Amino acid sequence: MENPQVKQHKDAIILFSHGSLLCGAGENLRRLAAYMQQRGDAEIVEVGYLNYSEPPFEASFRRCVAAGATRITVVPYFLVAGKFVQVDLPPKIEAMRAQYPQVEVLLAQAMRFHEALADALIACAHKSASPAHWRDILNTAPQFCRADPRCPLYGEAPCPAQPKGEPQ
Repeated sequence: MENPQVKQHKDAIILFSHGSLLCGAGENLRRLAAYMQQRGDAEIVEVGYLNYSEPPFEASFRRCVAAGATRITVVPYFLVAGKFVQVDLPPKIEAMRAQYPQVEVLLAQAMRFHEALADALIACAHKSASPAHWRDILNTAPQFCRADPRCPLYGEAPCPAQPKGEPQ
């Protein structure tokens, strides 16, 4: 029988990253969040960005709360805890804590050293490509177009949001 004195949590994870002006740059992180949720790492797994990409951290936090999260773990998607993690993220977390005092908020460490990272890096090395393919993201970015003039491809030939009246 469940003890009513024991508080039950609905857990959420927010993968926090910097963000990018390039459309589609966050697609891999979005896929990672979906995978983590599907395998049951938490009932809710969201992505939240510091800059440029959508959704911003605050919107992700609010989505977690709206979905019933009572405990949110913010996981920095960084190898080291640099400026974005140590300086930029804490005020964002504190602002959300102030708005939602009923939600427990935890902050995970940046990835740092972990044996599994060696396996991931070797897997990437096995998929290495020649210089001709290094910029393949520029070929896939247009499928995620946000019609954002700040995107490095905006107004370029592959951009589906090519400003009207301009030649491609």
